[in-house]
Amino acid sequence: MHQSSPRPETVDPQGFFTLLKHILSGKVLVAGVGSPLRMDDQAGLVFCDKLVERGIACIKCEYGLENCISEILNAEVEKLVIVDAVIYRGARPGEIVIASEDSLAEKYSLATTHTMPFGLLSRMIHDAGIKEVYVVGVVPLNLDYGVEISSEVAESIEKLVNAFSMFLLERGKR
Repeated sequence: MHQSSPRPETVDPQGFFTLLKHILSGKVLVAGVGSPLRMDDQAGLVFCDKLVERGIACIKCEYGLENCISEILNAEVEKLVIVDAVIYRGARPGEIVIASEDSLAEKYSLATTHTMPFGLLSRMIHDAGIKEVYVVGVVPLNLDYGVEISSEVAESIEKLVNAFSMFLLERGKR
């Protein structure tokens, strides 16, 4: 079974960096999830593209995590970090939330419509030896059909790309 992990709601800047540094330690696979046709739901996909532009590996999962499950199951990693738009009541558009797998079902909803239940995906992921799963989410402003991203979500994507780059590139230099 997997370890229990921190369960923050939303995090202050200092807490965000501390938690993200922990999450990105060890053997980590990053996956960006979303729909390219639903405005802010493409946050994870845009994030993934920007990471790849900086030379950092990221699996791009259009329309749901299940669409890249074979790549995830074949990765030899300890942690999976999913970046996606998340619906979280009471949070402002563009707000960044970090959720452990355990707290995901309790308080958050992924904006992407999944065809495979997250519980089944989770079992498959853990059976493949991945011990920890986290979701780093951006609260969307608009999930209508379209290709534009709100300025709030675009700003948060940039913050995440900068933070992930800082920790993952720093780790690679050691």
